[in-house]
Formats: sequence, C-alpha cells, structure tokens
Amino acid sequence: MKSLKIFILAAVAIVAGLFAACSDDDFKAGPAVSGTQVYFPESIAAEYSIGDEVSEIAIPVMRVVGTEAQTVAVLADDKSGLFSIPASVSFAAGEKKAELLMTFDRTQLEDGTDYPISFLLNDEENTTPYGNSQLAITVTPWPWELLGTGLFRDDWLSSMFNGNSVEIEVQIHKHKSREGVYMIEDMYGWPFLTEFFGGSQADIESKVGLNYTPTNIVLNASDPNAVFFSRQFSGITDKDPDYGDYEIATLKDGEGTLVDGVVTFPVQGLGLFCLKGGQYANKNDNFRILLPGAEIVDYSLAVEYDSMRVDNDGATSAVLTFNYGADVTGIGYVVVPSNISAEERATLAAAIADGSAKDLNKIENLDGSGSVTEKFVLAGSGAHTVVAVANDKNGWPLTADFVAINFFFPGSGGAAAPECEVQAQLGLPSALVPENAAKYPDQNNLAYLVKGSELQSVRTYLNKTAVIQGAGMTPEQIVTNYGNNISADQLSAANGTGFANIFIELDPDTSYTLIVKATNVYGKSKVVTAECSTAEVDYKGELVIGDYLMQYEVTGESGNTTVKNVLTVVPKEAGNDTDFFVSNLGINIGGISWYAAYDSTASTLTLSGIWKGEETSGNMLGGWVGISATEAVAFSSKNPANDQSQGNDPIVFRVDPLTKQLTALNVDLQVQVGTINGNSVTSPQLVAIFKSDGTTIAPYTEPEAGTSALSAKMQSVGHNVVKVPYRSVSDMRLAGRRNLLKSNAVSAGEGLTCPVRTLSVKPERCEPSPKTFGRVATFKLVDSSARLAK
Repeated sequence: MKSLKIFILAAVAIVAGLFAACSDDDFKAGPAVSGTQVYFPESIAAEYSIGDEVSEIAIPVMRVVGTEAQTVAVLADDKSGLFSIPASVSFAAGEKKAELLMTFDRTQLEDGTDYPISFLLNDEENTTPYGNSQLAITVTPWPWELLGTGLFRDDWLSSMFNGNSVEIEVQIHKHKSREGVYMIEDMYGWPFLTEFFGGSQADIESKVGLNYTPTNIVLNASDPNAVFFSRQFSGITDKDPDYGDYEIATLKDGEGTLVDGVVTFPVQGLGLFCLKGGQYANKNDNFRILLPGAEIVDYSLAVEYDSMRVDNDGATSAVLTFNYGADVTGIGYVVVPSNISAEERATLAAAIADGSAKDLNKIENLDGSGSVTEKFVLAGSGAHTVVAVANDKNGWPLTADFVAINFFFPGSGGAAAPECEVQAQLGLPSALVPENAAKYPDQNNLAYLVKGSELQSVRTYLNKTAVIQGAGMTPEQIVTNYGNNISADQLSAANGTGFANIFIELDPDTSYTLIVKATNVYGKSKVVTAECSTAEVDYKGELVIGDYLMQYEVTGESGNTTVKNVLTVVPKEAGNDTDFFVSNLGINIGGISWYAAYDSTASTLTLSGIWKGEETSGNMLGGWVGISATEAVAFSSKNPANDQSQGNDPIVFRVDPLTKQLTALNVDLQVQVGTINGNSVTSPQLVAIFKSDGTTIAPYTEPEAGTSALSAKMQSVGHNVVKVPYRSVSDMRLAGRRNLLKSNAVSAGEGLTCPVRTLSVKPERCEPSPKTFGRVATFKLVDSSARLAK
C-alpha cells in the first residue's frame, strides 16, 4: 500500500471577523502557584449524548503535582436532581489524572431533554488560576432515531491523501426534535479507511500513521438549500504531531443541498482542518450522502460547440454535441445569435420548459446515458448562445438545472474569434484611489483595476512577487489553481469603466504581483500580470516593527503540540512613535488590525481592543461576534492575576528594554470559532491558544522563496500571511456590517434593451465529427501595459 499526503494549501477560512475593545487597565503580574494545582482539562466535552444503555459519565480531573494520594472536594449544581454526583474526587499516589464518576438512572431521563450540570473544585489551596476550577456540561439522553442504511461517498479525506474512490454503507439517524438534523455513524471509521487506503487497520496505523476514534458526525439539513457540517472532529487523528486531529467543516458560501434524499456540496465547499491549517475539500465534486431510501438519478446535461461543417452547396452549419445522463429522457434547446446575459438565459430556459420559447428544438426518446449531435445551419459569423433543458424520467423539464454556453461561429468567411482584451493595474492607493488613501495608506494596502471588453469570466490572484517567482509554476497555472473568480456585478463593472478595489493588510515595503486570467464571450483567454510594491514605513521610533513569531507548546494526553502564529506590528501613521496597529493576532483573519499603544517606560505594547474601522463598536473581547449568517468568532483575553476576568482584559506584550523587541505575552489568549444557531453559538472550536506562562515571541524572517512548489509555500504554519487571494475590501463580511469601501467602478449600463432573437432553423441529426482542436484558445502570458514602477 502506498499513499501520499498532500500539502495543506492555506489557512482556509470558515470565518473572518472583527473584534473590539476593552479598558486599558495596568497589567499585574500573575500570582505564584502552590499546592497540587488541580484542574479540569480543556479537552472535556461540553455536551454528552447518551444512549439507552448508559448509566454513568466519567469526568476527568487533572493535577500538576502527582506525588501523594489526594482527595479534593467537589461542589455540583444539578437542578434536575436526577444525577448522583460524588462530593469529592480522589487521586492515587503517583497519578496526575482521576475521574469524577457521575451516575444516573437512564429510565428517569426524558429523551431529547437537556440537563445542564456544573461543577466546582472546592479547594483553593490546591487549585490554580492557570487552569479551570469550574466546569459546565449538558447531558442529553440519546436524541437520535435510526432511519436506516444510507450511502456515503468521500471527497474530503482525498484532499489530504491520494486514495481509492470509496462509497460505503453507513447507519444514519435523524434527530428526534430537530427536523432536518442527521447523524452518520462512524462515517470515517475503519470500514471506510481500509477501503480508501487499500490496506488493513494495522497497515494504516503503522504505515500511513493514522488512528481512528469511533465518532459520529452531525449533518444539519434543516434548510435543504443550505446544508452544512459545523466544524467537528472526524475521528481521524494523524500521529504526526504537526497535523493532529482532522476536522470537517462546511466553508463560507459552501453550503450544500438536500434534494430527493441526496446531499451534495459545491466544489471546494468543504474544508479539512488540522493543526497545520486548512485544506479545500470536495475538489472533484464527488462528496455525496444518500439518506436511507434515496434513489440515485443522473440528470446531468452538457452541451458543447463541436465544429463548423460546409456542405457541397457552400452552406455552413454548426455541430452541437449534447452529453446527457442515464435518466434524461429528452432535451429542449434554443440557439440565439448573440451572447445573452445570465438573466436572459434563465428566462429563456423557463420558456423552453413551458414550451413557449420561439424556435424551440427538441431531442426526444432518449434511453440511457450517451451523447447526440445536432447539425444546425448558421449563415453568419459571430457569438452565439445555446440554452438547453433536460427532461426527467417522467418527461418533466428540469428548469433549475438548465445549461447554457456561448460559442463563436466563424461562418463561410472563416472569421477568427476576437482575442481577449483585458488590462490589469496594481498601484498605491494614493495613485489609483486617492480619495481613499487616508483610510488605506500606501504602506500596507494596494489598489487594483481590471478592465476589458466582452469578458465572460475573470479570475484573480495576488501574492508576494518572491513567492510567485519561486513557485515553480507559470502565472497561468497559479491563477488557475489558486485564484478566485470575481462576482457577476464586478464582472459587469470590468466590462464597463473597470472594476477597482483595494487589497488590504499587506506587508510594508514588499513587492506584490497581481495575476489576472480573463476569458471573453468567444472563448478566448488571456493572462496578464501587474507588479507594485507597498510603500516603506516612514518610521524612526525605537520599537522594532514588522513580523513576530508567537509560539506556545500545548501539552495534551496525546503529546505536545506547538501552536504558532505570525503577527505584524506597523506604525499607525508617519511621525507617530507610540501608536501602532497589530494584525493577524492569534489567527490569520484578513482585514483586521488592532490599535496598540507603546509605553517605553513600562516596556509594554498594549492592545486596547479597538479595531481599525470599528472604533465606535465598543468592547467585544470575551464574547462572540457574528461575521456571517452562520459563523461567529470569539477572542478571549485573560489576565492570570484577575480571578474575576470575563475574558476581556487588555492584551499586553512585554518589550525587551534593550532590543526594543516583543518578547512575551502577559495575558492568556484564546481564539474560538463557532456556528450561529438562532441567537446562540453552537459547536465552538478552539483554534488558537497562547498562555502568558510559556508563550515565546521573537522577530520572524520569512523563508526564502524558490525552494518548493506554491502549494507547499502556502501551507506555511510558521507564517500565516499568505492568503488565496489577499482579502480585498469588496469581499469582506464583517459582523454583518456593510463593506468598508464600495467599488469605485461605474455600472456597465442597462444591458440589452431588445428581445432575445432565436434562430428558427431546423436542426439535422448527424454523427459526431472529429474535434477541431484549432478552436482551443491559446493562453498567452502577457505583462500588463499598466504595470506600475516600484
């Protein structure tokens, strides 16, 4: 058996958000600790779903000093009175772990009812301010009802390993009280893993280095048009301590659908997360779950322009090829002698479905998957659009799944399709968008402009020039593999006066390259690049600015793991030596900068909690902040000396009096992400932790580029600055607020004002002709004429 672990690409975001503000109290040193330092570990589950056979739950309790036998008093709050909880927990001599065994009569508990219970380790001499002396859990009698056996097909673990294509049977349960919520038993258990890797459990554990813990995965399909996995443990743990537990999650804007008992997700709609970062999953669009009783149907439909044919009399015809799925019984289509908008295509598809479309052509009596070609007489050259609708097995049109393509027809004169026209500019905000330069200074922001004509799609990618030059890939390969498509509104602007925006929170005095790949309505593509450097920082102060590597070693039951983060310190403005901005704090979330004040006398850099651009929002440290319709994030900052801390204490960095460099963190910092469910947040996940005792901070130097492929560079754990692409102002979704900056581009206009004209030419069924490879677009790498000097 041979497998290949695939490099993590980047910090794939399921969240991006903002945080704000707290008081600027003086920092006090943490108290000295004594006694055995008993605490509840961070890894304790907050929720327990219990089956009919369960009658006890063991709560782990840890201590730092484990020499002598010890009994610690425990206070419990159980409002139901149905749980028997010991008044103490006992450690054996030489042991650092004990269990608080809680028992109950399962028959007395009501299914689906939540039973909250809280605990307190009541021994001030032996607890510690650096560990949890309190714990709150919820016990819920088994809320699941078995539906039956379904099918699961993977395209998630395949984003990390090259393995076999696998579809296995799984037991699927439905929630007793929450409609549309399902649980899949051991979705990634040994039956799956042994088929995926083609080897035994022993082989997988020893050669691949994976362990599996029996784990059920919850799927939320309460909205069948927005199905999602909240971020949760898959059951798979990598023995490589740099990777650790593998977690599955639905990414932002990656929600799936539940149609006729079949759950699917869009390409790259899922994410695989581990200590290394995140990886896009479902890259091959194969991930699928079939609920019990679901029927698989194949209504796939694709159409392509095949070639032009010239008859003996000189008449020219376009050959269209339709590829259809096994359950398609017919196809209706219309050809339009122009490139029409997305709205017009949808309107035409609806007319095809109800039979009212002018010049409607039909292909009937299809049986089984296959392809069929149609020869369609066309006289003139130019752009054309074909819109097609498949019929289901009952003969009903599938309007929502219509397909539409545009193609260029050369005609009798042999005209060539027009080449793609696109320009890209990348420059300093003061030069390209001077009206926004004050808010987005040249030192860490770059403006860009994309402009062309008759563009059908535009894909962009921005990264440091050194990274791109050392990637071992062409600009076309980079933007194809890692770029993002601009939206329909942005595309409309690009086809008009141009689409302009700003990439924010970049590194000062650094060269960046923008790669743009555009395709026009005739199928011709072009790649252009533009390069510009952010401005140098006009700073003569003593505090050392730039990137800092912050590290903390977490000790867990499975071993030690080093959590890393690269934060960036830049001056607030020229000539100001005391006020700064700190970005990428704790976790890389593009577009967030915290206000920070340097005190040379106290040798501290203090973050007041105020976020740039949200100065009036107030203190949101210690609480959840919604950053989309389904996602939330929370920063918790605790001063170890403050027993009453609510997680909103000022964030203080110590500065070395001699070197003037950040060296330590004076607070305990945690970052969590979660899923919004009504007015609450569920499935919280700890994604970063840095404690004052043990966190090290030192200036960071980025590794030289050119030593590996781009995919390897983008997974850099030590430095989370790389984004795909860098976040621009237009795509920021922060705490439900509107974008910080509207596009400067002007709308492309009202669009077509005349009705769509269709072609009333009777098509002729014909045999497929050889592919005309001369139609394939030639991709050229062209430097933008708008390249700006450094």
